[in-house]
Amino acid sequence: MTGPKLKTANNSCSRSLPHALRLLAFAMMILVSSATYASPKPEPGSISLADLRAKYETSASRYLDVDGVPLHYADEGQGEPVVLLHASFLNFRAWDGVAAELVRNNYRVIRPDFPSLGLSGIDGKSLNGGRVDFFNRNAEVVAKLLEKLQLDKVNVVATSSGAIAGSRYASYFPDRVSRLVLINSAGLPRTVQSDPNRDRPEERKWSKMKIKPPEFWANLLSRNFFAPDMPPEWLVTLAYDVNRRAENADPGAYNFKTGDPRPIFAAITAPTLILWGQSNPTVMHLEADVIEHWMTGAPTTIRKYEGLGHYPYIENEDVVMSDILAFLDGKLDDELRQTQRVKVAP
Repeated sequence: MTGPKLKTANNSCSRSLPHALRLLAFAMMILVSSATYASPKPEPGSISLADLRAKYETSASRYLDVDGVPLHYADEGQGEPVVLLHASFLNFRAWDGVAAELVRNNYRVIRPDFPSLGLSGIDGKSLNGGRVDFFNRNAEVVAKLLEKLQLDKVNVVATSSGAIAGSRYASYFPDRVSRLVLINSAGLPRTVQSDPNRDRPEERKWSKMKIKPPEFWANLLSRNFFAPDMPPEWLVTLAYDVNRRAENADPGAYNFKTGDPRPIFAAITAPTLILWGQSNPTVMHLEADVIEHWMTGAPTTIRKYEGLGHYPYIENEDVVMSDILAFLDGKLDDELRQTQRVKVAP
């Protein structure tokens, strides 16, 4: 997979007039958002949201005010809609290869950046005091974005922590999801030993740095690729850039606990394809079987990829896309099975 074709900050004035007008119309919302968020002095090495947007926006980039969030999303292609939900530490550009293949196969692709992440502005709800449920909030914003786009029913493809929001959207709005694809889904209960964010001795030298250097992101991503494969340079650069933006929400405003996922999975009714890297060290492949076991309301099937890690859609795009396209086209329906609970007589 080739990496994103990036712009430099001084390319921003070359945008087309319609795009410039959209940004002008959007400017008042950005000003309101900025005024309500008293940003501290930027950390050395940080990048402004404006420069981040200038570097990573594409011709498909759009902005909407979604429930107080200046939300960025990409919208491209024609046909049945597919929503792509990104992983932690990344943004919509991590899906570039997947999106291009879906568009080539006559799908409309919507790729949002979650609130306060990627190219999206600060979430106003994080400024009002109290604690906001991070994953519920992401699912809520996705729902309101799709309502604004007047999309009554979509396919959802979601990965890692983005799959928590994807699962909740499919659970809370079962009549709005045609098919669901979960790739290395996070969201299951963790012990101290299995917490992917646990303390790691090899990373302690970076622990007190607010802006983590590229070496940190290369290390984090490398352990999620199956050796000898290494993360591509564009992915390391993307992670470094989107995690050094100057304008951020206060992490203390969010509750990141996932709670009990069993009722969430049980309420999903859409046919679901569960994809997993067999060599994934962050969320072990047996978790795919646990998720399927809890999905008592949906027909499901699992694909596991030997020799792939946490980012299989980047590591081996051709193999993963072949399965996604076959599933969306109904060609894997004969493999779908539904878990049933049987009451055992006392």
